[in-house]
Amino acid sequence: MLAPCLERLEQATGRYPNLVGLCPEAMHYRWMLEEFRVSLFAQHLGTRLPVSSKRLDEQWRKVMTWVEDNPR
Repeated sequence: MLAPCLERLEQATGRYPNLVGLCPEAMHYRWMLEEFRVSLFAQHLGTRLPVSSKRLDEQWRKVMTWVEDNPR
């Protein structure tokens, strides 16, 4: 469940260097991935925000909108 989410960020970063540093939506997506990892592998720790694959997909759409609005 986690691998495809990580992969799309890595691919996007390859096409748009420093995406996470430039795009606040991508930074939020990156942190959501960490929270998702915790929710999958260390549930007893809890997460700071609700996260799921569906929420990650929604956030990814925001990242893609930002990329479209900010071409290199």
